[in-house]
Amino acid sequence: MWDEFTNALAWYKAAPARWIDSAKQDMAAAAEWMWIVLQGDFAEEQSTAQVVTGTIISMIPFVDQICDIRDITANCGKIKQDTSNAFAWLALVLTLIGLFPCLGSLAKGCLKIPFNYARKYALKGTAKTLDSDLWKAMKPQVEAGITKLNQHLADPAVRKTLAFLKIDNVYKYLANKVRELKGQLNASALTKAFDEGIKALEGLVDFIKKWGNEALQTKAGQLLKMVKEIRREANRQFARILGPVQGWLDKLARRLEVEGDMNYRATTNAINPHAYRRPQLADEIDELGKGKPDWVDAGKKELKFDPLEKAPHQGGWPNLDPPNNPNGGRPPPLYKAYQTFHDAAPITLTPGEKLYRVVAPDSADNSICWMRETEFLSIKDRADWRRRFAVWRYWNRNGEYVTYTVPPSGLRAWEGKAASQELEGTHYSLEGGGTQIVIDPADLDKGILGKRQPTNWGYTDFAGETDQFLGLPKLTNNWK
Repeated sequence: MWDEFTNALAWYKAAPARWIDSAKQDMAAAAEWMWIVLQGDFAEEQSTAQVVTGTIISMIPFVDQICDIRDITANCGKIKQDTSNAFAWLALVLTLIGLFPCLGSLAKGCLKIPFNYARKYALKGTAKTLDSDLWKAMKPQVEAGITKLNQHLADPAVRKTLAFLKIDNVYKYLANKVRELKGQLNASALTKAFDEGIKALEGLVDFIKKWGNEALQTKAGQLLKMVKEIRREANRQFARILGPVQGWLDKLARRLEVEGDMNYRATTNAINPHAYRRPQLADEIDELGKGKPDWVDAGKKELKFDPLEKAPHQGGWPNLDPPNNPNGGRPPPLYKAYQTFHDAAPITLTPGEKLYRVVAPDSADNSICWMRETEFLSIKDRADWRRRFAVWRYWNRNGEYVTYTVPPSGLRAWEGKAASQELEGTHYSLEGGGTQIVIDPADLDKGILGKRQPTNWGYTDFAGETDQFLGLPKLTNNWK
């Protein structure tokens, strides 16, 4: 059991200091940690790496069980505030169906992502009625969940698992699992999953009562009592949730099939090369592990051009750190743009000056990062561009460029050295130092955008890499 505790400690919460400092296992510290986790104290907004990593390690026995119990207690705490809140019960149902044994570890880990996005929507309590429009109301959260699911499926560990299990079209596989869930969904199955979760919770609470201090023992007992009170109300409440949830599962299965059609079309047993999929962080890490190109630095060392720690401000100039969208939508274009700078000054670009932007066929013309003509002409090749402007491949595949002529009214922007960039979760970095210009896309005029031109660097970055843009339109302007 201690090995399982160690897994959980390593992945979900920093181990209590007493655990680390002690030469022997400290039961009291373990009980304290267990209590923190059981309260459902988990991050509402997670980075891509946290979501992907968390989903993979939730497949570890015991750690997986702690995740489930944590979610159940969090749902019950919300229901306790208002037992008539149908959406709080919906969140609990979405947690419990993820515990159905028909899923298996792979499907459970994958489907937890869209389930969690839907559950968070339910817990926010913004919806008014639980009816046939549930899918429509949850659609933005479902789409955000599909995006995270795609990132999870791009992880090398997941890809290896799919290959080992001989799963050719994972979306079709997951859609079938969702329909299997729907077929098994009834009040009896939900209460059985709930009872099994409570049984596991009782074991953890017993541990806390045995080794925790008096205050923790009392709180753990109250938590278990609260969950059991919710369980006594569950049968009646589940009955009104089943219909809308079954309809939601039907539509989720179909949405997964559509995603599969988009990614697996016209070929057998392979991702369609003509259905371009933007590289993800996991793809970049995987490629770098096969062989580091010369434009990437490796090893822990001080960054040559540290990113700005806070956004500079100037009245009338673009805001380099507008607030993020709080409802699961895409962040605004300039959100945290200051972090791409080592230093930045407000400038007014001269009418008639030509600006350059390196793009991939799928990149937007009207985005934030540009450079002056002299800077563009000084770039030797693709490697020089990636190193000096600190552009990871999964941010921008390159291969083309577009120009923009500053209008007679001029153009307010920020200019400065590009900051060094570290690749999240690795020891890889890009140097930076090139002079970049950041513009608010809302200030750009489509009518004066130049035609796309080839950089003549090609569309690939790594040895042996396939050009995923083969068969797709190239040198075509893309204004979003």
